[in-house]
Amino acid sequence: VTSSIINLTTTIRTSSASSSNYLNKSNNSVVNANNINTTTYNNRFNSLRRNFSSNVPAKTSSDGVVGNPINFDIASKVEGKESQIVTIQLRKGEVLRAESGAMMYMTEGITMNTTTGGGMSAGFNRWLTGQNVFISDYTYEGEADYGTVALGTDFPSKIIRLSVQDYGSKIICQQGALLCASHTIDIEIAFTKNLTSGFFGGEGFVLQALTGEGDVFVKAGGTLIRRELDDDQELRISSGCLVAFTQDVDYDVTMMKGIQNTLFGGEGLFITTLKGPGIVWLQGQPPSRMIGEIVSRVPSGRGPMIGVPVGGGGGGGSGGTDGSSSTG
Repeated sequence: VTSSIINLTTTIRTSSASSSNYLNKSNNSVVNANNINTTTYNNRFNSLRRNFSSNVPAKTSSDGVVGNPINFDIASKVEGKESQIVTIQLRKGEVLRAESGAMMYMTEGITMNTTTGGGMSAGFNRWLTGQNVFISDYTYEGEADYGTVALGTDFPSKIIRLSVQDYGSKIICQQGALLCASHTIDIEIAFTKNLTSGFFGGEGFVLQALTGEGDVFVKAGGTLIRRELDDDQELRISSGCLVAFTQDVDYDVTMMKGIQNTLFGGEGLFITTLKGPGIVWLQGQPPSRMIGEIVSRVPSGRGPMIGVPVGGGGGGGSGGTDGSSSTG
């Protein structure tokens, strides 16, 4: 019996050693295969980028900037969940146009050129639509295949990429919605059609029209949803929840029906109405709504006053009603 146990133990140890050697070899094979796959992917990626850049002619923006179009299908990546960023890889000759102040980081070889994008009049028009007067153009001039730019938002936001050509070369957005875009995208002023929409629509009198050829990255607060409206189909939304809509959508403001709804519904006297056909994008957490909630919870200063000692650090001012002194 003892001999059998010893033989069985020896057999188990031999089998374990063989299995361990097999697993180590398998793991090494997997690691090597992963390295080969990663290298192959990077080579194919760079080859696709080079072929795209070489086959597509350079384009000139309205303010005279010349650059190759960016293949955002390959070069861009949106990261994060509730608060997202976008990273974009740039090759030589490509130009990315972004909102000034949005840059999170840029790798070696990336250069930034900040201008008004066509003079002070163009900058003023962008300012009216909620953007900054200045814009930043990013290019790559390094020795590697590409450089990377990461852009963030000024408010916890979702980021969505839209191809303007897919929507009739024009998308109308809320003020300040644009994060970055192809250098051939222009920002124009889109006015609301009446005074009521401007005063009570929650978006102001001026909306942001993104026109031209290329892709745009638009930011939205909270959950972002897309709704497609049929002919004459209406969608009534709360003020401030609108992110963007296609040019065929009719944008208007109507009165909330019912006196109880108006007084106690929490939506106010007016509500935004969107009428199809077309596509609309909505946000579940408008920045203005969150800011309003924060402001409403800030103490107004009408409560009890808290005394703050005033005077030099070593001196003693007169104290309270009992005449005692207080020191800093």
